[in-house]
This record gives sequence, structure tokens and C-alpha cells, in this order.
Amino acid sequence: MINAKPSLLTRYESLRRMEFEQLTALLDTLGKIDGLPADQMDQARDALFHADHPYLLVLVGAFNTGKSSLINALIGEKVLEVGATPTTSKIAILRYGPALDRLQSGEVETIFYPAPLLQEVSLVDTPGLDSVFKLHDEITGRFLHRADIVLLVMLATQAMSASTVEYLQSLRAYGKRVIVVVNQVDTLEPDEQKTMRDFVTDQSKQNLGFAPQVWLLSSRQATEAQQVTPRDEALWKASGFDQLEKFIEDALSDAARVRQKLETPLQISRNVITVARGLVREQQNALADYRRSVQNVKGQMETATNEQKVALQETLDQVNKTFAESIRRGREALQEMFQLSRALAMVAAGVMEFLGLAGIVRRLGANTPARAAFESHKVNEPLDELPAVIDRLGPRLEGRDVKDIDDLIAYTRREIERLPEALQTKIVGKLEAPAVYDRSIMRGAREDTLVILDKARNIEFKRIDQAIRNWLILVGAYQGIILIAGMIAALANNGNWLLLLAIVVILGLVGVGLIPLRGRLMEQAYGRRMLGFEDELEQAIDRAAQQQIATGTRLRNDAVGPFMRLVETQFAQVDQLKADLEIHEQKLVDLEKELGNLRD
Repeated sequence: MINAKPSLLTRYESLRRMEFEQLTALLDTLGKIDGLPADQMDQARDALFHADHPYLLVLVGAFNTGKSSLINALIGEKVLEVGATPTTSKIAILRYGPALDRLQSGEVETIFYPAPLLQEVSLVDTPGLDSVFKLHDEITGRFLHRADIVLLVMLATQAMSASTVEYLQSLRAYGKRVIVVVNQVDTLEPDEQKTMRDFVTDQSKQNLGFAPQVWLLSSRQATEAQQVTPRDEALWKASGFDQLEKFIEDALSDAARVRQKLETPLQISRNVITVARGLVREQQNALADYRRSVQNVKGQMETATNEQKVALQETLDQVNKTFAESIRRGREALQEMFQLSRALAMVAAGVMEFLGLAGIVRRLGANTPARAAFESHKVNEPLDELPAVIDRLGPRLEGRDVKDIDDLIAYTRREIERLPEALQTKIVGKLEAPAVYDRSIMRGAREDTLVILDKARNIEFKRIDQAIRNWLILVGAYQGIILIAGMIAALANNGNWLLLLAIVVILGLVGVGLIPLRGRLMEQAYGRRMLGFEDELEQAIDRAAQQQIATGTRLRNDAVGPFMRLVETQFAQVDQLKADLEIHEQKLVDLEKELGNLRD
């Protein structure tokens, strides 16, 4: 509970809500960090709820220094057990309540009591710190981060022992405000008390570099003062408890108290963030090595894909060279057929085609002029080699897939064995090669390529052969018509037969002269069609090979995917956690600045 001015209370509530939101977000981030110690999460949870709890004044010190007696004397009731042997083995929190009640939760006991003082502050008794009781040290150590103010209690007869100095140093490391309480000063004379205060102050300066506030108290005198009604104020003041009471009533009020109350959760949270950032850095460093392994795997897969593409390109280049050679031979065959020197033979062949005699000759086993020329130049011989060239591509691609998948699996399995066990358990899926390797892609494409090759070798030849035969018929008909027309004209005009003969000869020569031109046109058309077949074939090969390469890439990714996904996901998560922690820390710093501006 915070008792403060209304305006201050309003500002406190606003800052408390902001703090609650920030600490809630921080808890969410901390929950995503693998390996964060449970005690750090516990501290972060404590910070979240700290502002909603009364101010915590925590008493620590060696056992039998009178911590429990001090608390009993302060509230005027023997609520805590006291004795010469260690009686406190757990944390005891005294909070305000309408009646005496006790609530046990693990190593913390909460005691409710209707003391007015407890409306301002909760008092915390801790197990005695002593090397003989290490468990006590651990229990107390786990609670100190929650303290708003720490009272380090020591006996007047054992002040500033070596262990007490160590306690002060550890409390300073926590960043807590510490007040030194020297108990049982009633056993000392007044001048001895002054000497005691000076001694504690000097020892603190020498060992810690600063002088904490020192209170000289007597729990025995304070208890006696509380035994009468009204309280014996003179004895109460003599016990030194009046300064403790005044500190609670005055020094912890208003802005200072509000600021301290909100600073404690921030301080706890920043300490947790420091631990969390260190752990995240360690995880980043560890994952960096595995990320390099992922890059190695990607590099191997990229190399395999590139080599497969090289194999595909080599096949396409071979197809290109083969077609180029076949086209060259075909054009040479056509050039030979349509040479001017073979004009008379072409005319004769045309006449035979026109008269139907060529068909009779072919039935007797003779080749057509086109077939004879193509066979002579072995036009289809290069194309006959292409099925074997294409057939070699499939095994090259498929063989690389199988070998590469096996190698990648072996490599990634070794890398997984190096992963921390916590990460190994996060791997989803198995590293395994496909049970059956599908070779149907390239095999299916072979049928398409054979169809295209058949077009280039046979259908195109039939087209050429028919075109040449049609041309020969046209040549034969042309020459025949000219000859017959000339003869008829000569018979009808006896006086001009020489002129008519000349005209016939000229027209015949014109027809002969068109033969080489027709040959060149046929060559060009043949070359274009063959290039079209080549392009169709290359597209079919490329389409199937690219599909095979993509399938191989997918199989590789599937085979090593569990490892790849784990590392990439973890690295992304750790990077994000690092960024989130930096944001949280900056927001806490901003809140601390706001608290620094808090005034009455």
C-alpha cells in the first residue's frame, strides 16, 4: 500500500501501469529463451508483481543476531520464534492483516498481523547466513533481489566480522540500499557505543569504499518498552527503535518511497536482462557454427544444381552441333541436286515424272533424286546419334541426385550429433533419402524427343522428296508445253519457224535458269524447318531436365530439411530475442528516467 499525496499517487499509478506493461512484455520474451535459469524467471515474475506489494524491508545477517527479536520488538508482539539455535529456516514475510494468520508456500511463510506499522511496510525475516547452513544462504540469496531496503543485522559483540564484510559486499553487488543494524548495544557503555559506531563506519569505508547508515539498537529494551501501555517512550528511544520507526513513517513516505518502490522491479528486471543477454550471446555464438554448416549444405546443393545445369547445357550444345551438321549436309545435297550443270538431268527427270515413267522406275527399286542425294551426303547420320546423346543425360542428372542426397544426409547427421541435446529434441522430421527414386521424368521425355527426331529425319525428308518431285513435274510440264507449243506454232507459220525456234529455246533456257534459284529457296526453307525441329527438341529436353533438376533440389531439401529449418529458425529467433531484449532494456531505462523526475 502506498500512502502519498493524491497528485503523487496519480503519477505513481500511471508509472506503475507502464512498468507492469513493460515487465509483462519482458516476461513473454524471457519465456522464449532456451536455458534461461529458473531463478531468473522467478525474479522476473517477482518484479512484475513487486509494485503491487507493500514496501519490503528485509533483515539479513548471521543466525542468532536477533533478527526475529528485532521484528517482534518493532510490532510489539512475539509473532516470530526466537532462540539460541537457528530457528528460522525459511523466509518469513510479515504483512498487514485483520488478524494473526499464517500462510505457507514453499520456502516462504507469509504472516498476517494487524499492526499499523505493517500498513506502511512489510518486514521480512530471513534464515541466518552462516557457512554451516549453506541451504540457509541459498534461500536468503534467492529472496534478496525482492528487497526495497536491506537491514544487515550484527551483534555488538561481533560487529564487522569477516563474514559480515562479505555480506555487505554481496548486498552492494545486488545494488540494494543497505542499513547496518548493530543489535544488543545495551550491553555496551555509552562511550563504547560511540566507538562501535565509528568502528563500523571506518571498516565499511575501508572494505567497501562507502559508509552505510548505522543504527545502534536494543531489541531487549524495545520489547520492554512495548510491555506497558502506553508505550514507555523513554525506553523506546533508548533502544534506538525510534529512528527505525521514524524511518518507516517519514523517510519511506511520498516521492522517495514511491520512486524506490518502482525502481526495485526495474532493477530486478535489468539484472535479469543482463543474464538473458549473456545467454543469448552464447547461443548466437554457438549457432554461428551451425549456420556455417547450413551454408555448407546450401553450397553443396547449389554446386550439384550447377553441375547438373552444365550437363544439360552440354547436351543441348551437342544437339545444336548435331543439327547444324545435319542441316549442312542436307543443304549440300540440295545444292548438288539443283546445280545448273544438272539442269538437263533435272529436265529429263521432270519429263519422266510428268509422263509417269519415274513411278515405274521407283517401283523397280530405284531411288528418287532426293533420296539418292540425301543418302549420298549421309544427311540423317548425325541425327541417328542423338538418341544416345539424350539417353546419357538422364543417368547423369539422376546419378548426381542419388549420390548428393546420400552425402548430404551423412554430413547433416554428423552436424546434428554436435548440436546441444536441447536443440536436438526440437528437430521435426527425419533425415532420410527417398525410399524410391522417380526416374519417370527423363524416361517420359525420351518418347517426346524420339517423335521430334522422327519428324526431322523422316517426315522432313518426305516433305523435301515430295517437294522435289512436284518441282520436277512442274519443270517437265513446263518444258513439254513449250516444246509442243513451239511445234504447233512452227507448223502453222512455215515462214517464221526460225523465230519460233528461238523463242522456244529462250523459254526453255529461262526454265532451266530457274532451277538453281528454286534450289536455294528450298535450302532456306529446309534449314528453317530443321532449326524449328531443333528448337522443339531442345525445349523438350530442357523442360524435362529442368523438372528433373527441380525434383532433385526438392529431394535434397526434404532430406536435410529438418536440420536446415531448425538452425535457420533458431538463429532467427535468437536474433529477434537479442533485438527484443535491447528494446526492453531501453524502455526500462526510459522508465527509470521518468522515476528520476518524480517529486513530491
